[in-house]
Amino acid sequence: MLRALVASLLIISAIPAFAQERESYPAAFFKENQPATALDMVRLVPGFRLQAGDSGIRGFSGTVGNVLIDGQLPTSKEESIEQVLGRISASAVERIELIRGAADMHGHAVLTNVVRIKAVSLRGRAEAEGAINLTGSTAPRLALSITRQGIDSILDISASYGRSISNSMGFGSRGRFLPDGTPTRLSIYHFPSLTNFAEFSTAYRQSLWEGDISLGVVLKQQRNYSDVREYISFPAVSQQSGLESDRTRNGEARLEYARPLGLWGQVQLFAVHRQEEQDDISQTTTSLGTDRARSRFNQREDVGRLAWQLQDGDLKLDAGVEGTINVLSSRSSLTINNAPVVLPAANLRVQEHRAEFFGTATQRFSPVLLSELGLRYETSTLKQSGDSSLTKDLSFWKPRWLTTWNPAPGHELRLLLERQVGQLNFRNFAASTSLNTNVVNAGNKNLEPDNSWIIALTWERHFWGRGSIVLEARQEHISNVVDHVPVFAGGRVFDAVGNIGSGRRDILEVNLILPLDEVGLDGVTFTGNGTFTNSRVRDPATGQIRRISIDQQANMRFEATYDRPEENLRFGLLLHDHLATSEIGYRIDEISSEYHVYKLGAFIEYKPAATWTLRVFANDLVPTHYQRDRLIYAGLRGAAPLSLIERRSLTTGAQFGIRIQHDF
Repeated sequence: MLRALVASLLIISAIPAFAQERESYPAAFFKENQPATALDMVRLVPGFRLQAGDSGIRGFSGTVGNVLIDGQLPTSKEESIEQVLGRISASAVERIELIRGAADMHGHAVLTNVVRIKAVSLRGRAEAEGAINLTGSTAPRLALSITRQGIDSILDISASYGRSISNSMGFGSRGRFLPDGTPTRLSIYHFPSLTNFAEFSTAYRQSLWEGDISLGVVLKQQRNYSDVREYISFPAVSQQSGLESDRTRNGEARLEYARPLGLWGQVQLFAVHRQEEQDDISQTTTSLGTDRARSRFNQREDVGRLAWQLQDGDLKLDAGVEGTINVLSSRSSLTINNAPVVLPAANLRVQEHRAEFFGTATQRFSPVLLSELGLRYETSTLKQSGDSSLTKDLSFWKPRWLTTWNPAPGHELRLLLERQVGQLNFRNFAASTSLNTNVVNAGNKNLEPDNSWIIALTWERHFWGRGSIVLEARQEHISNVVDHVPVFAGGRVFDAVGNIGSGRRDILEVNLILPLDEVGLDGVTFTGNGTFTNSRVRDPATGQIRRISIDQQANMRFEATYDRPEENLRFGLLLHDHLATSEIGYRIDEISSEYHVYKLGAFIEYKPAATWTLRVFANDLVPTHYQRDRLIYAGLRGAAPLSLIERRSLTTGAQFGIRIQHDF
């Protein structure tokens, strides 16, 4: 053991500085961990933390992830980067590159580039999965992906079909109590949530006019549904039923073209059209009658982007323009005991025209010092018609400065100062209702995007050849915090999403890859990430300082794997924990708190042949309940007394499954 520790120290001291712009990790680097997909490989790249992008940030760069595939950025909003990487077999990957300081980093400090083997071939993956939980719900899944690699073209086709089970709903109990603890209703509560889905996507890339053109299409359909039953035992035996149904159809078409301009750099063109239709139905039935709510949404997004990049020695320039058109049409209705209820903004059309101009300069001043300076300016016009009419003009300057310094071998420090503007969720302009969760949201025509000044300091450390730790401390100073506000309609007051003033959010993020071979535990690798958040805003109802709604104080995920490549076996344990913290929502007339204790999973993976993978898995091995507590007030919080406390506890029980993958 002592010899191993001494050897580890020698390895650490011999690590070179990673100031180069591209670090290459060949497929052999990951061999000891027996990855099945490119996703498994990316998660093992030292110093890299996979980021899927944030659809809540305005502008193209903030919404995309930090992974390239064959040098191209996956730009689909309908497919997550985890989905795309999970379809690529590890055997099809030649190497993975870690990129720093490129001309266009898409708002990230570090990118990875998954480089596939370039040889004329037809390859693919077929996958079948089945799972069942202790309540009898099943989750089958079938998937197929095919890649045709030509001399100067590549075609990707994928399809999947199946069902998933929500682990935040299920079977349990619900009780309502007076503030002194006296029960007013006790019941057995069934609220399972299942989602049927079908997806198809295709992407084609071809050389054209001395450049590359890419075309892509995604089609999706899913239905989330819940058959709700409540068996009341107190104060009198009775029963009530409910239904939650959410049917969504999505379509996306993309066009991308990139062409070098010789000494003048290169130009890139991107265009996308997205369409989404959603039909939500919520219904409850008791001995007194039936309540029913329905919301129908039709949303369209069109984005065009033209960008230019140039490299001149250690200086890299990126500039361009982006235009977006967003349109939402919605119709909502609510009836209580067959009597219609007037909802604010029940029938609405919202349209936004937005333009953004951007420029970034990246300069390497020395082998260990890199700096990026960028500026974006956006201007938009928002128009509402229907139940409410409004025209609003918005404009924002969004500067960004990032400096990277390598003070010693194996160390990197990054300092970021940036202004970000949140993306408006058009659904918040329109009314929506879920009767079974007791949530009625009114639309708010006065909603504006939040904007934040962000300062972040990141430390990255590489060690033991394959190990790394990344620590990031970030502080966000927020204007126009988006939370909950009251709106009035038909002589009633409703809860709506709105702006409540200024706030602050402090975040600490940790990402760790810890191979334990150096301390004598051959084949054992520990990976984990954690996010710890503390936020502050003044509650408009009480005037007191509180958290921003739905901010989770702690979120931790860990995975420990034991690889035995000589036997083609892999064992793993997974842990997800919130450290006894909860998500708290501050509505105008209630405070809701949702939380669960740790979730534990395990898997065994076996490769009977190079092209076959068999995985047996279990989720929620220690059955834990998902809790929701509601403090319900007689009127507006801060002015009305607490009238009722509701406690709900649900679980789906442990889930067991098997997955079979075949690469060809």
